Amino acid sequence: METSVRIDLSELDADLLKKIKALFGKDREVVLTISTSGGSRAVAKETGKAYLARLTKALKNLDAGRGRSLTESELDTIVLERLKA
Repeated sequence: METSVRIDLSELDADLLKKIKALFGKDREVVLTISTSGGSRAVAKETGKAYLARLTKALKNLDAGRGRSLTESELDTIVLERLKA
């Protein structure tokens, strides 16, 4: 499996490494290649109010039975596709 991810330098921290470890699991080797990009791609920060509204909506959807179960493989595929975006 191979993927490229663009992130802001401010997001490069120990938490990101923990997430990568969790995504790929134990007993695996990964290759990290780090380079700078030519441009600045500003990502809009979500306000606390917007985050709570999104979280509340998600909880209401679960309560209404609109949840979805995924296998580990399906979740890996979704996460990797979103990391590529």
